[in-house]
Amino acid sequence: MRGILSNKVGRGAGISIICVYNNLEKLDRYLIPSLEKQTAAFELLAIDNTAGKHMSAPAILNQTAKKATYEYLMFVHQDVSLCSETWLADAQRDMRFLPRLGAAGVAGRNVIGLFAAVRHGIPPKKINRKRFFCPIRVQTIDGCLMIIPKKIFEAVLFDEKVIKGWYLYSVNFCLDLLRLGYRSYVLPRRIYHESTGPKDRSRWHPTMQEIIEKHCDHVRKIYTTLGIWET
Repeated sequence: MRGILSNKVGRGAGISIICVYNNLEKLDRYLIPSLEKQTAAFELLAIDNTAGKHMSAPAILNQTAKKATYEYLMFVHQDVSLCSETWLADAQRDMRFLPRLGAAGVAGRNVIGLFAAVRHGIPPKKINRKRFFCPIRVQTIDGCLMIIPKKIFEAVLFDEKVIKGWYLYSVNFCLDLLRLGYRSYVLPRRIYHESTGPKDRSRWHPTMQEIIEKHCDHVRKIYTTLGIWET
């Protein structure tokens, strides 16, 4: 694990930011500079995977979360930049009174459609043009950025059996929360994400089939930022 970047570290109110990186240059170009400007309390737990030691997102994220000290856990990609110096403070304010909050992010889908406060790619483009100014309830959240109350995560971890790689762990987690009566939301807080996703989208299909088999008893359709699947 890389040295911990922090701002006003202490237990209690704040966000523990967890990031697995395989490209240090991108981490230093995007995520870290945007964190250094933040006004709210946070700590960054950055896991070096440049050598490919870690083969699965759920295992290393679950393990690292045990070291977190703040009330929220933010799982985020290395090439994400927060678009405001008050981003963390604003996100915490958004989440404070959300009913049955299980998880929050910046992109997700529900039966109405896709909601995202994200620009991505080079040059930056909006993922969609739906405008929203308050948190929107969705079925699942994209894994580029996902915030979970620590108390929730202590009870519901990422599924290491169903998710064996790096894709769709956030989708499965949101469906696990839904089964337990918790809700997922997209926050109106803008980020930039360099990646537009892998070109070969077939690579996550086996994992999606595992998720469908797991959750077909309580949802008829699975709504994700990658598409909609019948169960």
